[in-house]
Amino acid sequence: MMKKSESENSKRSRMLFAAGLFLVILAVFELAGIQTEKLQEETAYEKMMQAAAEDQTKTHAKTRGKDKTSSDKTFDYREWKIDFEALQSINEDIIGWIRFDYNGINYPILKGNDNEEYLDTLPDGTKNLAGSIFMDSLCASDFTDFHTILYGHNMKNLSMFGKLKLYRMKQGYYEQNKYFTIYLPDAVCRYEIFAWYEVQNEDSVYQVGFQDREAFDTFVEQMIQRRYRDTSVAADGEDTIVTLSTCSVKGKRFVVHGKLVG
Repeated sequence: MMKKSESENSKRSRMLFAAGLFLVILAVFELAGIQTEKLQEETAYEKMMQAAAEDQTKTHAKTRGKDKTSSDKTFDYREWKIDFEALQSINEDIIGWIRFDYNGINYPILKGNDNEEYLDTLPDGTKNLAGSIFMDSLCASDFTDFHTILYGHNMKNLSMFGKLKLYRMKQGYYEQNKYFTIYLPDAVCRYEIFAWYEVQNEDSVYQVGFQDREAFDTFVEQMIQRRYRDTSVAADGEDTIVTLSTCSVKGKRFVVHGKLVG
């Protein structure tokens, strides 16, 4: 009986060892895959920046993934230029470029045939979990709608729209990041952030069509009422609004609203 017990224990030990080894190997492969995807994402967006303007590559590299630093204080959004002809030769779905002055959110904007096309596809067409920053397919490509929505993933490495959550989580973040700029082939649009909060996936905030300015005024008033912090920035139905949307906890999203100021 003792020999049988020892044999069973030995067999059980071997099975546990094999299972543990399998899990270790699986973890290694998953980690390798994550690192490959990350490198793929970084390489693709650096190529986008080089296509947009070669002399801006160093600036882009310096600000990606970083918050405001003293050396960044001289940035002037009006002097920053984008070569859309070069970008659209790579992908004609590139309709604009979004840049925050200092926090590293600095990406091309794409618009697909629907809201699934660029969820896991980079601007160069490569499949990647980071995906692209993309416009709601129902919005006007020239940002002339009352309300325009841009989507981006909440990446753990804070790329894409991963930094939006810092408006809620990091004290003083808003003071350093009050504005963002959208560059278009024939215009530069400056937006001031006035609200941020968490919503359900199917929230009414994702409405993009409005009958008139009066209906839109009610819509914007709801944004003001829901914001997590009083930014003292007024907004109403006469404004043109851009909403930046990213993932939050399961079943929810986090939105940041900016109004056109110039």
